[in-house]
Amino acid sequence: MLNLFQDISFFVILIICVMGKIRQMRNKDENISAENRFLEKFATPLFLIVLLIGVITFSYKTNQIPKGLHVDEAGALYDAICLSKHSVDRYLNHLPVYLINFGGGQSALYAYLAAILIKIFGTSVSVFRLPAVLLSLLSMICFYQMLSKHFGKKQGVLGVLILAVSPWNILKSRWGLDCNLMSSMMLISIYLFDKAILSSKRYWYILSGISWGLTLYTYVISYLVVPIFLAISLLYTLRIKKVDIQSLICLAIPLGILGLPLIMMLLYNNGMLQNANFPIFSIPKLWFYRGGEIALRNIPENLKNIFDILFIKDFLNYNAIPTFGTLYKISIPLVIFGLVEITKNVIKSIKQKDFSLDLWILLSFIITFCVGLCISELNINKLNAIYIPMIYLASRFLYCLFKSIKPFAILIVLLYIIHFTIFINYYFTDFTNHDLMYFENDILSASEKAESLGKSQIYVENCLNQTYIYTLVQTPISPYDFQQNLRIENGVVVEYGKYRFEIPQEMTENAVYVVKNEEIVKLLVENGFEEEIFGEFSVLWKKI
Repeated sequence: MLNLFQDISFFVILIICVMGKIRQMRNKDENISAENRFLEKFATPLFLIVLLIGVITFSYKTNQIPKGLHVDEAGALYDAICLSKHSVDRYLNHLPVYLINFGGGQSALYAYLAAILIKIFGTSVSVFRLPAVLLSLLSMICFYQMLSKHFGKKQGVLGVLILAVSPWNILKSRWGLDCNLMSSMMLISIYLFDKAILSSKRYWYILSGISWGLTLYTYVISYLVVPIFLAISLLYTLRIKKVDIQSLICLAIPLGILGLPLIMMLLYNNGMLQNANFPIFSIPKLWFYRGGEIALRNIPENLKNIFDILFIKDFLNYNAIPTFGTLYKISIPLVIFGLVEITKNVIKSIKQKDFSLDLWILLSFIITFCVGLCISELNINKLNAIYIPMIYLASRFLYCLFKSIKPFAILIVLLYIIHFTIFINYYFTDFTNHDLMYFENDILSASEKAESLGKSQIYVENCLNQTYIYTLVQTPISPYDFQQNLRIENGVVVEYGKYRFEIPQEMTENAVYVVKNEEIVKLLVENGFEEEIFGEFSVLWKKI
């Protein structure tokens, strides 16, 4: 029934978009009627209502939903704990510019933001996930301000509404994956960049440079997206005399200072730099380098899946719910028609040697799309920076529909609200029962119980992706203690401290066993071990 409703909604909006485009072509100079000024008049309270919806939707029960911790969340959480208490990561790198994580690396901005909050509020899942919530809310504010400045407050309300209710934005705002910050930071950076050009104030250029520099610490594809975007944008604005050399320098200095450590990290891990010892920060040596993940050979495969990734789902069940898609299926016609409309506007502004917000968003969309096609195993979180530009495209065409066929545009807004209501009801009820890939919860409870028993040895069945990181999060011991007795084999931690991630053939009575395998559990119980069950795991020990 829900699928039928969504399919009908999709075709209704497709027809409305076609009607609106035809009406627009026939009445190019049609003015907005007086009735259309409602959104303009009540824009500020409406925006505050939407923002409040975002606050509630993004933050409600983040300690429970999504259930458990994603393996990359667990890695970033433990590193954030280490940074907050000892200013080192788990491998004792002092203030690293990039995290080793499980060997292939992890962008560091999320962990540093989480470390600051952990320092203030203490360690919890809710606190760790707070940077995702706060950056999403800040991006909503920037989105509204930016759209309102260029096109009026009505456009601002429409844009921020679609952003707030989109499934992609809700899902990514509720858990702490490092790369998901790129979408928010890109938007904030474009906002500051646009603000700098409009105002010609030097301090806005400085803030823009800082923001772009921080964006580089969100995800590796930003190393391509940000420089390409800035190179094209600044060359164009220099040509049309919207920016001068002094302003360019104000942007370039903070960007260069923040970007230089990452350049040295790339050189060091590619063998082009021999010494990476610095007094303020450290550049870690990765166990393996994933630079080959971005290559032209990935384009054909990604082109096969790109429509699904943009609008429906990917192979990871925590990135999207296929029934609802990334932005709801009703957004598909709006995005496509919006892309056509914005492209036309950009071409016109270039011919007139002017700039517009449409230009910056279209440029970010095209660059992110092209770079994304080169990424191996492309998925939604790897391409997260493209969805806000897509939401922008949808909102801009919806704004056009308000000018030409207002009653139908209002119908679209109502459909968004209905879809959002259905989605939220599903997400906070049925979706909580789904087993999400790479999210683990039972091992956390089992590890807490095992630690509380006070035994000298804990054996954990190594049956998860990076099992050891969950025991570290639950303990959590200092990184210096973690390094004692640390044994790594083939890139996998098999022992540290009193933990061993294998079940020995000979049973030790003064030890705790954290086991998933039913045969091992049965054998230990038969030999007099007590058992307490935590979901899929059993904690077994002997009372002595």
